[in-house]
Amino acid sequence: MRITPYIMIITPNTGPLFRIAALTHEDMLASSLTLPLEILTGAAQALGRAGRQRLSIGCFSQAGGPITIQSGLTLATMPLSELTQADLLIVPAIWRQPQRVLRRHPEQIAVIDRHVGAGGLTISVGSGSFLLAETGRMRDRAMTTHWQWFDTFAHRYPRVQLERRQLITQSDNVFCVSSVNSVADLMVYLCGELFSPRVARHIENQFSPEIRQRFSPSPVGAPKDLHHDELIADVQTELNRDLRITRTMSTLAEQLGVSPRTLIRRFKSATGVSIGQYLQQRRLDEAQALLRRTNLSITEVGVAVGLNDPSHFSRMFREQTGVTPSAFRTAVRDKSFAANASPD
Repeated sequence: MRITPYIMIITPNTGPLFRIAALTHEDMLASSLTLPLEILTGAAQALGRAGRQRLSIGCFSQAGGPITIQSGLTLATMPLSELTQADLLIVPAIWRQPQRVLRRHPEQIAVIDRHVGAGGLTISVGSGSFLLAETGRMRDRAMTTHWQWFDTFAHRYPRVQLERRQLITQSDNVFCVSSVNSVADLMVYLCGELFSPRVARHIENQFSPEIRQRFSPSPVGAPKDLHHDELIADVQTELNRDLRITRTMSTLAEQLGVSPRTLIRRFKSATGVSIGQYLQQRRLDEAQALLRRTNLSITEVGVAVGLNDPSHFSRMFREQTGVTPSAFRTAVRDKSFAANASPD
């Protein structure tokens, strides 16, 4: 199987060019590169239905040409000397020994150093963080890595602020994800920043439910976010602006200049669910994100999404996912995909 660098143009052929560069080597983990690229491509295609976007995606290695990685996959690459400018640099995860890659590929460390030094958007996946930390640019800055290498990483880079309990870290324009399992969550966030919130929600529906299906199966009748009713899109934006706020139907309808009856009918027609069901789904989605990425208590997570009663929050969460909030947090952080529900 061969992956080739390409320029994907979303018609029309004019519009901004977003340049993505991926560093490759024989010891990389392919999925840590292909998944974020597929998500970004899907986002550009979704945006292309209503806008303009061009993506330039290039895979780079020291000398260029085809390289065969440990899984047997062959990638067509360009030489690093041709990498002159990138809007996003992806540093994929390393298979097995990261120290070996540090010895073999000092040229990649130099590329990362220049890119981060210039303030470029950077993503490192799993143990690819060793290449990033080796630049010295991450001293006193937050990073994470694959759990298997926590102690080795901390010993080698004592000045780096290693976040062992965080699956995703951000330090200015530098993002680290602990493993491939967390890449989709970060890419959904970045799609919201690079494209639009509506495109990000579309991408989340396409990718994330499949990745964490045991915890958040996509329910029958899940809300649709991409539709053609601009008034309802405004309602969704307002609802998502602050999930802690409880809005009455009459207030929403008055803001939009329609009757409550019309609002109810059009919302259900556009999204497939009622406003109450939509808001509940968004609150639970946000709760899952907070449980994955923060150390807030279960009660604090509930309050942050507008579910102030801990018992009510836990009951709703378990009905949606099949596990309690605490069991969900333990499972996603321990990578245990057979978590048993336990009482909060």
